[in-house]
Amino acid sequence: MTAFAVAALTLGLLAGPARADAAPDRAVLADLPFLDSDEINRVFIDLAPDGRKPLRLMLDTGATFSVATPRAARALGVRVRRVKPDPYRRKTILGRDLQFVIDDRSSDTASKTGFEYALLGGNFLSEYVVELDFPGRRVRFIDRRRYAVPRTAETPGEAVLPLEIVGNRPGVTVAFNGEPATVLLDTGAPTGFMLSGKLAERAGIAHAPVPGVKVGSALGPVAMELGEARRVRLGPFELGPAPVEVAPHGFYNLGFAGDSILGYDALAQFVVRIDYRNQRLWLRRDPEARTTFLGMDYAPFRETGVLLVPFSGGLWTYAVVPGSAAARRGVRPGDRFETSLSVSEVAEAIRGLDDVMVAREIDGVLVDTPLEAGESLPPVSTPSEVH
Repeated sequence: MTAFAVAALTLGLLAGPARADAAPDRAVLADLPFLDSDEINRVFIDLAPDGRKPLRLMLDTGATFSVATPRAARALGVRVRRVKPDPYRRKTILGRDLQFVIDDRSSDTASKTGFEYALLGGNFLSEYVVELDFPGRRVRFIDRRRYAVPRTAETPGEAVLPLEIVGNRPGVTVAFNGEPATVLLDTGAPTGFMLSGKLAERAGIAHAPVPGVKVGSALGPVAMELGEARRVRLGPFELGPAPVEVAPHGFYNLGFAGDSILGYDALAQFVVRIDYRNQRLWLRRDPEARTTFLGMDYAPFRETGVLLVPFSGGLWTYAVVPGSAAARRGVRPGDRFETSLSVSEVAEAIRGLDDVMVAREIDGVLVDTPLEAGESLPPVSTPSEVH
């Protein structure tokens, strides 16, 4: 798991920064895999030095400072003290102590929202050039004294974009249906795009409540609706049509005028380097990239109106668009589909060509429930057409 670059002190590194399209291996201080997790679209890594208790953290570029809930801190072996004026500290594989605070404002035993977390935030991340290889599921911490993202990229499929840094959090300009806005680049947000109601209105994005769609945050739940942007442009890259979640009343303290978020699903198409000190973002797009929503192919969702996410042993219904083929077949959020079915097979069955069975929770018990076969149904209207 560890990869300290002992050669980081050699004279060869003092010659200057490497090219953006060349892996600066000698400047790499640590190369860590994404850890397996039951949480969808999260970046978990272990920053513990060799031989130490694991230091499992969620890498969150949307967090100004590293923070843990009391229960998550105790799981890391931290003795929580109700009154502590200075940050807690833990040694890391990078040789730099992690400084973090514990959110005990409402309780010193657990989170007030029920969401337990230990976040690796911007106070630590901003000391490095952070590379997130989403297709390869790895994170590299690069010595910012030995490597800097250059001003431009010359290799096809790569780009360098300017960043705005506010409170150790990076913001980047994205255009939705031609409407530009500076949005928070947030690895802690599992979907691709979360827009404020004001930005959605300026961009002409229709949105509506969809059963099952909901968003939690460290400060509590946020009311969300679902829509679709016909065009999404990040630098030279076209990412639309893409699903967008819309917060009609806005978010919490994002620090950028767009009051909106670029999250995991959109970033998952790239290898990303965040250069905090020089305020530059390097991107290389995966040639196999596709549009996803909570990690699942977006195309079947557009066709049927049901968003399926994996769970142990099958597919679970996260959301159902009102008036869609899935809604007309009686699919409900929470329905679980047979373990042998793929997403495409579920989509075909929902279109009305086959019988299909779901497991549905009724009075706390999972009950096998058939979805009756009906006439072949046309494709669902896209979320942007749902009012």
